[in-house]
Amino acid sequence: MQTRYADGRAAITHVTTLDVGTDTIAFRIGETEHVWPYAELRRADDGSGRVILKRHPDTGERLYLDETDSARLIVAAPGLNAKRAFGIEGPGTIAAITGAAWSLAAVFLLAVPLGAGPIADHVPPRYRAQIADISWSQINAFTEYCDDSDEAARILNDVAYRIMQESDVPMRDDVWITIVDAPFPNAFALPDHSIVVTDDLIALAEHPDELVGVIAHEIAHIEHNHIMKNIIRSVGAGIFFDVVFGGAGAGQMVAIASVNLASLRYSRGDETDADLRGLDYLDAAGIDTAGLARLFDRFAEQERPPTESEEEADGERSGGFPTMLSSHPATAERAAAARARSREGLNPSMTDAEWQIVRAACGGVVLPQSEPAPTAPPNAPPTNQPPVATPLPAPGTKPD
Repeated sequence: MQTRYADGRAAITHVTTLDVGTDTIAFRIGETEHVWPYAELRRADDGSGRVILKRHPDTGERLYLDETDSARLIVAAPGLNAKRAFGIEGPGTIAAITGAAWSLAAVFLLAVPLGAGPIADHVPPRYRAQIADISWSQINAFTEYCDDSDEAARILNDVAYRIMQESDVPMRDDVWITIVDAPFPNAFALPDHSIVVTDDLIALAEHPDELVGVIAHEIAHIEHNHIMKNIIRSVGAGIFFDVVFGGAGAGQMVAIASVNLASLRYSRGDETDADLRGLDYLDAAGIDTAGLARLFDRFAEQERPPTESEEEADGERSGGFPTMLSSHPATAERAAAARARSREGLNPSMTDAEWQIVRAACGGVVLPQSEPAPTAPPNAPPTNQPPVATPLPAPGTKPD
């Protein structure tokens, strides 16, 4: 294992050598030297056993330390093992904040986004459940449950559980995948650890590893509690005042009423964390990451502006995938990062028979299966092949 640096803008990490000093750590990326004072460092560990550092306030950058550098750092800066470094305040601090609550209310309105992580980790279960109910009511407003998707959902859940088991994801027994009929390709995680996969995303995937790569990314969002952090950044003070000050419920109702799935966007740091952790899942489960790279290539093709010839041929460029692209921007860098970790000779994440069942969910058209999708060699240019169109079924009946 090597010490690696991620800049928070792309899912690419750089191997670096750490210079551990008395008051700072320093490392070089290309021609740029980075110097991070210990006073600005916080822990962002993800449960994998390695030390991960971030800056405070969070810039999205991450340092993933190997065992040697971790040991050297803790000797030089023992405070990074203290509770405060993990975002946990002591009783004295909490008491002082409580005493000054109302006089500092305006400050809290600005500080909530920066403290979203610690707050999200302590949201009471009843609040999380209520916010999840609001989220599901919004999903039910623009999707339909597919009556013929039960077997396909079971297959996706079996694959997801295998992935989580191999990486020892703590909440693996709570994660559940549901397939819905929706007019866009997307997958998204909810506060109750559910993952929603749309039939258009299944139709877009030309190989099971492509779909499973997206699911792995969403599992990472769940494991790192990004969903609640994201909601708290968006709704702010309502949850903050109820959780920290034990309010009577007014703040809670403001927060819940403000939850809007369509407007939520993950931070750069959250997306980088989910990308890297999702690729770790795939590696541990023996699933080729090149599938996710191919899907990113297809999304990146939809992001680019149309050429004049395309506009003349199509009249106007239909489509694109605004929901998926806006909530999970697909870039060439993210595709390259997934492709760089590809390993040849791995078995597909599903059998042909299982993939046929998943493809058929929600009345989907099953593609002829001949040879498995090819694994692109590292640094190969994207193929940018358009997806195969899949007709949608008539709206079904929502479950109770």
